[in-house]
Amino acid sequence: MTIAQCYEEVGLLMLFLSVGISIFATLEYAIEHDFPDTTFTNVPSAWWWATTSMTTVGYGDIRPDTAIGKVMAFVCILSGILILALPIAIINDRFSSCYFTLKMKEAALRHGEVLKRLTRSSASDMSAIGINLRDVYARSVLEMLRLQGRERVSTRSSAGDLW
Repeated sequence: MTIAQCYEEVGLLMLFLSVGISIFATLEYAIEHDFPDTTFTNVPSAWWWATTSMTTVGYGDIRPDTAIGKVMAFVCILSGILILALPIAIINDRFSSCYFTLKMKEAALRHGEVLKRLTRSSASDMSAIGINLRDVYARSVLEMLRLQGRERVSTRSSAGDLW
């Protein structure tokens, strides 16, 4: 559900990653391919290196050996961290919003079910049970307000509840 609502951000993430991988793979291959015993034997191996480096997996099977190649690797890894971090924050915010909306719908559904159950009962049944409609309604409204308060707090602070 959240990924479907964030397809633009996910698309931008994939675009930025693919452009970054292409740039860094080409540069690193151009720097490293002439040196003896290099692990950058062809462009696909450079692509593999750039992909694992930008996503911070870094298997270590392909690595730069020259000083300029190592500096380029540092820039590649730093770029990957930045490229991945920015859209992930937006996707997380969308997820929190979707989760909050889901919880509000569940609370409204529970509220509606309670009211339907109470209105189906006869007046004599209510007096025997001792249910006060005003109290039931007030409790359900307070629950919804409590959920709204949590949403406002959670967007300001990451140390709060789950949402």
